[in-house]
Amino acid sequence: MAQLFSSQFLNFEVIRILGTARYGGADIAEVLEAVSEIREHDWDPSQSWHRAWAKQALQAESLAIEARGHGDRSAARSAFLRASNYTRASGYLMTGPQIGTSDPRVFAILQKSTELFSKAIALFDISVRALEIPYSQDDGKGGTRKVMLPAYLYLPNLSATKATSSENKVPLLISMVGADSTNEEIFYMFPATGPDLGYAVLTYQGPGQGTTLHAEDEDTSLPMRPDWEAVNQTVIDYMVNYASDSDQTTKSEPGLDIDRVAVAGATLGGYFALRSAAADAKSHDRIKACVAIDPIYDLWEMVRQHVAPRFFGLWERGWVPDWLVNGAVMQGSRWVFQMRWEVFTSARFLGVSASNGTPADLLRIMKKYSVDHDKGSCLREIKCPTLVSVAMGSLYFDDADARNSSSLFRARFDQIGAEEKEPWVGDTPGTGGLQAKMGALGLCNQRVFAFLDRQFGIKREGLE
Repeated sequence: MAQLFSSQFLNFEVIRILGTARYGGADIAEVLEAVSEIREHDWDPSQSWHRAWAKQALQAESLAIEARGHGDRSAARSAFLRASNYTRASGYLMTGPQIGTSDPRVFAILQKSTELFSKAIALFDISVRALEIPYSQDDGKGGTRKVMLPAYLYLPNLSATKATSSENKVPLLISMVGADSTNEEIFYMFPATGPDLGYAVLTYQGPGQGTTLHAEDEDTSLPMRPDWEAVNQTVIDYMVNYASDSDQTTKSEPGLDIDRVAVAGATLGGYFALRSAAADAKSHDRIKACVAIDPIYDLWEMVRQHVAPRFFGLWERGWVPDWLVNGAVMQGSRWVFQMRWEVFTSARFLGVSASNGTPADLLRIMKKYSVDHDKGSCLREIKCPTLVSVAMGSLYFDDADARNSSSLFRARFDQIGAEEKEPWVGDTPGTGGLQAKMGALGLCNQRVFAFLDRQFGIKREGLE
């Protein structure tokens, strides 16, 4: 595939932005202009990366305001979406001054991205409701931290629900944000298409994500948690109550069919979806379909294979001490920007202590993020129909890994306990071969909603 940068890391992140152009999140010329201003060969390209995308964000916002003033709804909507997406991107490579910290600029950047996105959704042709979901979590100090999880509920117009409506209610897809995304960016994966097909789609930012992590007040900041099923159960509980509220259905909007709930996510969000479906099968049985796009099954194993399998393997067996791991990782982070970004970013969202945290602490936390437990794999506990994909061109695979990825994927796929399960192997970028289906979001949306149609018995008339 043609490259915009020699760095695979930077190239992937630009494709991630460019891939949203299909749904209004980017303009090809604007992206190419930003690329031309990014100094990839600087040891720290985050500064030129920030300047390039911040410049495009300001220009797009100016175009949005101009179009809105002229009454051009479509142009204003698209320009606000681009401004929001570029703003988010401008802070993406920023890391804190030390492990476990945020760059102080990130919160304001995320706030601005949200503000611009709010202006865009006000111009949508569907109803979008900004929700706040009450949530509490152990603060690690013997107390409980209570926050409101920001969420968006995208509702279809009644005219789009002919195939999906049952008693004026439509199925609900709960889309989970992954490791380093936001509510606003995840719009392009499922909400951009779902409502037009008669689905309601909910996205939410949980602990360790977006402004829930990079909070202005540290007392409201929450790290991620490996047992994401606890988070998703809180969200579903909230949506059950929301759906039962008589005020939530209007003459122009359908209600939510809580008997037709699906969950979906990509990469770490795919891990969240799988864990949530497995836990729900043992308790509430409310999740009726699960979609895991290129999921991570074991975060520690992925990192170990990606970075230094032999060295980390020796550490895991106790033959290499923590101090040697800490020294090697921190020294590597001083010389290789991508390594610094990966270590510092993951340490922040996984909750490594900002006062005395170390890379070895980070690795121990990563071990908790796995579908495997003492009794085997939780994948065996999944009962609802499940769609799982793998990206053969993942950012985290080298050529040797890619050769083995098909068999590894098949082994995990075979563990899934659902009677109805579908695999999707993306071999090339155009067929979904990049991680999280970047660059192929349209294909991802098409495949996912066709799968959900089949599971919910939805029949659509042909267009010929």
